[in-house]
Amino acid sequence: MYKVQKVVGSWKLPRHTLWLAMLGFLPLISPGQAFCQSAAITVVNVYTQTAGNPPALVVEVIGANLLSPEPPRVLVFPSQGATVTVLDTSATAIRIEVTAPLGYTLSEVALSYSNGMVTKAATKTVCAKTDVQQLFFYIPESQVEKKYGHGVARSFDVIQVSVVNKCALPVLIPLAGIYWNGGTTQPPSYPLSLDHVTSIYSNNRQFSGPRAVYFNVVQAMATLGSAIEPFFGPGFTQGVAILGGGFTQASATIWKDLSAEQLQNLTTQSYQATEQIGPNGGSLQKFIFFPIEKKTKVDKTKTYNKNRFSTAAGTPLTLHMEIIPVITQPPAS
Repeated sequence: MYKVQKVVGSWKLPRHTLWLAMLGFLPLISPGQAFCQSAAITVVNVYTQTAGNPPALVVEVIGANLLSPEPPRVLVFPSQGATVTVLDTSATAIRIEVTAPLGYTLSEVALSYSNGMVTKAATKTVCAKTDVQQLFFYIPESQVEKKYGHGVARSFDVIQVSVVNKCALPVLIPLAGIYWNGGTTQPPSYPLSLDHVTSIYSNNRQFSGPRAVYFNVVQAMATLGSAIEPFFGPGFTQGVAILGGGFTQASATIWKDLSAEQLQNLTTQSYQATEQIGPNGGSLQKFIFFPIEKKTKVDKTKTYNKNRFSTAAGTPLTLHMEIIPVITQPPAS
């Protein structure tokens, strides 16, 4: 029990008693400041819209108590040239739209309150051009013929594509987004799909290729000889038997059939319709096939330039390649 002292007509309480009383009444005087919890940002996701030139960014700020003590002012960094529009807000998510010049990369978001500021670095959802390293090599026709057969070497220019992804995100590179810009002298050239290349390969192996023509002729002669051998003597019959048997087998021994190996190379080494490369050092090495333009009877001046992919010494071959970052976490609804 505290002792109460009377001093000249007034009552005086001990000093520690006054402090306890003030602490007890503080929540009643300022309840908002006493019970509010600080805002916290967990993650900042950035998504690029598909429309617009340049397309705007949709930024999703995820956290807790984001509207406490009041709805904040949203700031983005770098701020130069960026315009922020708030789309919707809640205690756990704030979504904004950021319009900025071409090449803008959002690095940080800040929520400004009356009692301070909360910041968070943006999750990387874009990859810079320097993050995805690309190299292209022209494969000589002699090597293409050994790897993929005569028909492919005669019909296609083959380019080896080597890509190293140093971005923090996986990337998709569709075949439809790769092309060679012919410049002012030639139109752009686009690679063909694996299905188209294998159809050309199969046609060459079965019908139009040198090996196919040779063995088809030998087989036709043997069949024709068997049909007319009754009109000739025994020597002709023996010749037909040798042609359809030992001669054909000997020819196959000399001229090996490499179609199984070549078809496997073509299937496993060719660039698919879409290739995905993993993040942080993921790599890809595949081959793409550009159709060779032949001289036509209608336009005899249109001749194929054998050196269209050749470059000066020390100058790398350049192709256009569309790179699409893969965002694994979609925006919350």
